[in-house]
Order: sequence, then C-alpha cells, then structure tokens
Amino acid sequence: MRHSRSRSQDGSATIIALIVVSLIAICIASLMWQQDFEIRKTRIYKENTQVSWLQRSLIEVVRLVLRIDLLNSQAVDHLGEIWALPIENSRIEDYLKNQDLPEELKSIKFSGAIQDAQALFNIANLWDANTSTVNLAGIQIYANLLEQLGLNKSLADHTAQYILRNNRRLQYLDELINVPGYNSDTIKRLSRFTIVLPEPTSVNLNTTSIEVLLALWPTLSQTDAATFMQVRLSMPLKSQSDITQLLTKIQPNKTLEPISSVGVKSDYWLAHTNLLIDQRNIYTQTLIQRFTTPQADKNYTAVLWSKQKIVQAK
Repeated sequence: MRHSRSRSQDGSATIIALIVVSLIAICIASLMWQQDFEIRKTRIYKENTQVSWLQRSLIEVVRLVLRIDLLNSQAVDHLGEIWALPIENSRIEDYLKNQDLPEELKSIKFSGAIQDAQALFNIANLWDANTSTVNLAGIQIYANLLEQLGLNKSLADHTAQYILRNNRRLQYLDELINVPGYNSDTIKRLSRFTIVLPEPTSVNLNTTSIEVLLALWPTLSQTDAATFMQVRLSMPLKSQSDITQLLTKIQPNKTLEPISSVGVKSDYWLAHTNLLIDQRNIYTQTLIQRFTTPQADKNYTAVLWSKQKIVQAK
C-alpha cells in the first residue's frame, strides 16, 4: 500500500514538474517573443523616422531650389532653369562627407526631380474659380486632349456637369474614378498629361508636352508642334507677345485664335522623390505652391499634399 502511494506521489510530482517546466518554457518563449517584438517595433519606428526625416529634407531642398529660381526670375519659368535638373542615384554620404553617419544611412540612395505642374492640363479649368459654372473653353481643350489620347472626348463635358450636379470639388486626379466613364486605366493614361490644382490656372507653354499643346491648338500639325517645342528650348517664351510671334512664325498663313489660359510662368510644382532603403523603393509625390511674396509664415512656398507608394526592389 505504501509502495502504491509512493508511486502515486512520485507520478504526481513528475506531472507537476512537467507542468511547471512547460509553464516556465511558455513564459520564457512569451518573454522572448515580446522582447523580439519590441526590438522589431523599435527598428520599424527608427526606419520610419529616418524615412520621414529624409523625405522632409528632400522636400525642403525642393522648396529652396524653387525659392532660388524665383529670385533669379519671377516672370518666366522654362526647362533651362535650375529646378529642371534632376538628381539621380545619389547617396546620403556623398552630401554629408564630413558627418559621422550610421551605417544604415550610408547605404541609402535617393533620386529627385521637380516637374512644373502647370505643364499639365488642369482639370480645375473645367469650371470657374468657385466651381459654380462650367468653363466652355476648358471643356473643349480637355475634349481635344482626350481625343488625342484615344479616349472618349465626351468625358470632358460629362465630367464638368457631373461635378457641378454633385457639388463635390476634386483634390486629386484619382478621384475621377467616382465619375461614371472613368476607370483605373483611363486615369493612369491621363496622369501623364493632367492634374487637379486648387484653382484654374494657365498652361505654361515653356514646359508643356506636345499632347497638351495640340489640345490647345488642334489645327497645329505634329510637325508644327514639334517646331514649337524645339524653338522654345533655345529661346524660352517670355511674354504673351512671344507666344503670338512664335505661332505666327510657325503658321504664317493661318491666324490661331489666342487663348487666355496659356502663359510663361508657374505657381504650382510637383516634387518627385525616391528613397531606396533596405530593398524598398519609397516613392513620394508632393504638390507645392510657390508665391511671389512671403506668406504669414515668411515662406515663399507651401506643401499642399503629399502621396507615398512603397515598392519592393527586385
């Protein structure tokens, strides 16, 4: 009887010991997982902070470049200016050679480019400044552009009327997906030639594409438009008079109707930046407005919005 009780007690002790060991193992595993989670969380936070800091720094550089460009010339913006020079495949350490940088920062590559947002057709030109009435001239130019791109030109009037009926103002081009007749492929195609700005704007003829130029003056031939693009590179347009003279020179036997929504300077800019960090490409697109006089915060530029996309590098 005693032997039986002793064996029973030994068995219970063994089970209890196994349970205790299992609990300790579970606790240790839990603590290790928690520690690993905290380490990963700290690393992710650190990486995100670095990315945010680098992106903010790049945007500040863009704002500085736009400020310098404004000091050099307030009346004209063209592709021969400092803002049009891209930065490609640069390293952080190339610009901070005298700084003691952490290893993870030394390996980061970045690229950047500034695009004149007013080189694109502004969807806001479909209406007046208050988005209360349609702008027939803007609708016609947009219809011409749609037709050139092989898209349904009736979308121009349909878009203008739809936005008015629904009393909703656009902020991003992607929001056109809510307008019947648009799909993701259509918007992707349009994104190279159109943009939504906070107000109606002129198209800068010093920086615009041949597609937008032909939408403005559909009677121009491809050869005429190519000539226009070539001449403006060697002799940037400086006034409305320069625009008229160049068009007359290209088509001496035709009178092209003047368009009020064209110009030679810009107030809105797109900053395109890319950071290559740990096999990730972090693309950021930022819309910046530039003013000719300092604002309340004493800055000449303001960031209106910023969008980010992360792509795993191959």
